Amino acid sequence: MRDREVLSAFDHLDEVVNKKFNDENHHPELKLDATVRRSNELCDEEKQFVKDRKNVIREAFAKYIGVDVSEIHPDDIPTIAFMGSGGGFRAMIVVTAYFSGMKDSGLYDCLSGSCWNLAMLYTSLARSSDNHPVDDVLAYYKSKLTHSITDVRGVFKDLAHNLNPKAAVEHCFGGLQQKKESGAKVRIMDLFGSLLATKVLLGSDPSKQHEDFKLSKQRKYIDVRPWKDELDEKDQALVENYAEVWAKHKEEKDHFQWYEVTPYEMGTEEIPAYIPTWAFGRTFELGKSTNRVPEQNLSLLIGLFGSAPSAPLLFEINQLELALGNGWAKNEFKNVYEHAMKKMGEDQQRIFEGHQPVPPPKNHNFIYHLDPPPYKLGITNTKTLSLMDAGVSNDSPVYPMSRPARKIDVVIGFDCSSVIVGRDLFEKEQTEFCAIRGFERNPRDLTNKYCEIHDYTPNGKSNGYCPPAEHPFTLCYFPYLPNDKVDPKFTPATEKFMAFNNFIYTSAQVDKTVKLAKQNWMDGEQKVKEVIIEVWKKKKAARLGGKK
Repeated sequence: MRDREVLSAFDHLDEVVNKKFNDENHHPELKLDATVRRSNELCDEEKQFVKDRKNVIREAFAKYIGVDVSEIHPDDIPTIAFMGSGGGFRAMIVVTAYFSGMKDSGLYDCLSGSCWNLAMLYTSLARSSDNHPVDDVLAYYKSKLTHSITDVRGVFKDLAHNLNPKAAVEHCFGGLQQKKESGAKVRIMDLFGSLLATKVLLGSDPSKQHEDFKLSKQRKYIDVRPWKDELDEKDQALVENYAEVWAKHKEEKDHFQWYEVTPYEMGTEEIPAYIPTWAFGRTFELGKSTNRVPEQNLSLLIGLFGSAPSAPLLFEINQLELALGNGWAKNEFKNVYEHAMKKMGEDQQRIFEGHQPVPPPKNHNFIYHLDPPPYKLGITNTKTLSLMDAGVSNDSPVYPMSRPARKIDVVIGFDCSSVIVGRDLFEKEQTEFCAIRGFERNPRDLTNKYCEIHDYTPNGKSNGYCPPAEHPFTLCYFPYLPNDKVDPKFTPATEKFMAFNNFIYTSAQVDKTVKLAKQNWMDGEQKVKEVIIEVWKKKKAARLGGKK
């Protein structure tokens, strides 16, 4: 009976979505126009959130560091952020397990920032009982990850086994129709996101989950990548000395431009340009929205957030090199590859390495023609954005963590990437990050393999892409490594069930994954506490000494 409801819901999906597409009661954001905010200062909403948060956590922070609450001034509380790497369901479960460990130690309630990497922690799924939200999320994983998103019967089961299958279909797949109605093309990664939503966003009563599928109601960020391309002929005339400018422009080295999404805004530091999150999906020109459409459904956005399959071939080649380790196989591969690229020629190599076998999602570009003519070549001259998983640039989201306006003091980073053991990827990505942002990295304490301490100090030498670093921070780095206290034979990086492309976890596998993360946290948490107390004392001394 419920399966029939699901089929019927799919049959009438376009009618249901189109009927609500212009309904201001269903989508209140339709009452508003949007403009591009051109500043790298934090928006007022995020500033207020951080200020309020410091006041709220005073007691929890005092308890955590072991002093009386009277000794805690809100201005002295370190701004603490946590971040998780990519890695499919493996990272999703592991990072949540680390959160659980932080909760047990009392640190979770002291964090000054939001949770930026879990779509469901700030939804009704994790707020429907008297339990801690993290515990509810882990329980959800144990019951919901028993079949793959490619299992048609399993997807039907998720859509049907709830109180309102019609609402389930609308929430998970209605975004595809919404995007189509907005004039943007639907891609395979959009469908991937819709399928993923059936696994990680559906609760027992979908009829009550309308706001769960709006990113503006949640606290989260993504990183994405734009591209450079040649202009259409009609736009070439609007660029002064186009032929000369284009010849120079195409020789510029590609780089990954980072975007972030919070419940308040989406944008990039490099322009700078930000729009309200509820306006993502609209068309823009000259910094103003030119239509009013509903906020893009979160089911599509989680496909974008995890769109690693859209990575360019060069990324896959680099990952293969890392997986081969150091030895004959790697050297032989590099020799063969470099010979093939030499025969191909520089221009063809550029095309080959930049090819994306699985096209990334395309969305309307909110910075299209941001300024009036004459136009400059680059991302502001394309009508669409091909946004993509930031793992192709850095598995850990250190760029938004180090945004100067955030003034974050301590970053707790959980690295669940599959090539974690050799450290080559971590070193490579951190070196690139420091060069772009303008940091000197000092590995202060590497004595505990489960929690390394790295200091990042601004050096004023950024390469000009991002605003240069201004505020130092300390990274408490937690690589997800094997632990003899759990199981010496359990190596996450090589476990088949923890592969990036695996979407099935048994209850026992979830338990094992969680147990390792929590033990690793316990083995490293004292290092974190020492860093936090040190920063608190420095901030307190600076305030009492009249320094900012």
